[in-house]
Amino acid sequence: MFEHEEQELLDIVNNQDEVIGTIHRRDMMILRETPGRYLRVIELFLQRPNGDIYLPRRSSEKKIFPGSLDHSAAGHMMKGESYEQALVRETREELGIETSPDDFIFIKKFTPTDELFYFRNFYLLRTDEEPVLSNEHTEAVWLPADQLQDFIRQDVPAKHTIYEDASILVDFLAQETYNRY
Repeated sequence: MFEHEEQELLDIVNNQDEVIGTIHRRDMMILRETPGRYLRVIELFLQRPNGDIYLPRRSSEKKIFPGSLDHSAAGHMMKGESYEQALVRETREELGIETSPDDFIFIKKFTPTDELFYFRNFYLLRTDEEPVLSNEHTEAVWLPADQLQDFIRQDVPAKHTIYEDASILVDFLAQETYNRY
């Protein structure tokens, strides 16, 4: 169903997150065996004004983690794309929401690990716009942020990053609330 993704051209980056080449998405798994060569991804959660977080489920047709819970939007950065450009594109493609780079709150940058050959930038988008379920997802729920981690843990296995990011998001939101007063 998502064969077009296999043709996408992605930037390969080095340890400093500098572009050193390109690779087709269909071939990206070979990077697991080539230390010092990584990809870039963006991950974000969408938050309503009441604080609820949008959590979709991946299509069973997805190659990686089919049927699992997912970030509100996430994706690989295309060749020549900046983190900000990827955020705007993925938000439009996966949520049907038009944004600009200034709309996002940067939360954290993750460096590659032995398990994940990605630089990951993690963001929050606050909006009162209602997302449109993309063909990459089959359903979605809105959850209070304090229920997010328990909901994810009770579901089918998901991407490792969603567990980590949910925890970081909850801590970020709690710290932000604390710092407001």
